[in-house]
Amino acid sequence: MAAGLINHSDVLLHLNEEIKSISYQEKFYELNSTMGNSYLCEVTVVATPLEEVNIHFMPLVSVPDRKLQHTHVTFVRGLLNPVCFGLQAVTDIPELVGTIEDPNLPFSSISILKRYNEKDITYKLFSRKPMTDALLDNIFSMRKDTIRIDWGAYPFYRAPEVFAPFILDGQHLYYVNAFENAASTMETSAVAAENVARLILSRYFSEASLSSSNLRTSTEEVLHVDL
Repeated sequence: MAAGLINHSDVLLHLNEEIKSISYQEKFYELNSTMGNSYLCEVTVVATPLEEVNIHFMPLVSVPDRKLQHTHVTFVRGLLNPVCFGLQAVTDIPELVGTIEDPNLPFSSISILKRYNEKDITYKLFSRKPMTDALLDNIFSMRKDTIRIDWGAYPFYRAPEVFAPFILDGQHLYYVNAFENAASTMETSAVAAENVARLILSRYFSEASLSSSNLRTSTEEVLHVDL
């Protein structure tokens, strides 16, 4: 689905290229990457938690301190060990095994992602800490493939929440992940991205129209454009 959306948008995608700095040059933003490339953009959208990256902004931007809860996702293709669960057979293990929030428990949940046959299954495990090989060898009787992902899943919520601005500099530098202080899921992130896209359409094209027509606007009218 993601590939289809990218093709439909007719955009140029730079994979595995990290942005290390963003600087505002009057009418453009200059983005410099770790690959040594430089890009000039009229509008720039940051769509990753700033806590997880090391981007230098010029001029500096200010966002409230925030810490993300990291969830470790482990994908294993193999077969669970029923003895580890106090059972006799793999078929006795539920398709979803959930646990309570307890630091002494090695995982938060185990679920079946895909079943190839009764002896070849891909599982998805969530845990608060990385799953070591020794631990996985205890949980599984057989492992073919193992993939580990350290995921900055969502903020530690502490009421009252202090939100970062969606517009970081008063110009056209936008921050999608400001919404995560309200809720942090794929669905709400998609809503936040759509809202930022609508905000860009409203502000950028309204400014272009006002500039080309040399019209003066009141403060109230500018605020209406921003909203």
